[in-house]
Amino acid sequence: MRAASLLLTVAATLLTLLPAPWVAAHPSADGRVTAAGTPPAVDTARIEVRLLGRVNRVRRKAGCRPLRAVDGLHATALAHSVAMASQRTLSHQVPGEAGLRERIAAAGYADASRVGEVVAMGPMSARGALRRWLASPPHRAVLLECGFRLAGLGVHAVGRQLWWTIDLVRR
Repeated sequence: MRAASLLLTVAATLLTLLPAPWVAAHPSADGRVTAAGTPPAVDTARIEVRLLGRVNRVRRKAGCRPLRAVDGLHATALAHSVAMASQRTLSHQVPGEAGLRERIAAAGYADASRVGEVVAMGPMSARGALRRWLASPPHRAVLLECGFRLAGLGVHAVGRQLWWTIDLVRR
């Protein structure tokens, strides 16, 4: 009994010496300090801007015009990323969700002659997501299809896990 009491006292003492996770010394992406016990927020808007810039650089090198981000497609891409995260599945259509063409039409692009989408998940950067897509021939073909001119990029964070969607339209 005395040994157990001594062990608990030693353990409690050691725990007070260990640093707390995500203490206030960890700044968030924008330089603000976070409250103790919470991880820094992920700046998904900044990640989306970086991703579009990277995609457009690759498209220019391939001889394609850059994609133009539009709000309606951003909303569909983000909603799809949120749906994938909430159902914890990587798919172009999660249960209960409309198909890609219907989602694009609802965003105001019913006249689209072609639609495309790439999705990913993981704790990666914009560079990492693009590398993953470019390493996959079907995803690479979608991103480098020169006929696509409009895009919506939606990145959703759940903790440090990111869910990525790019919706593309050719009118």
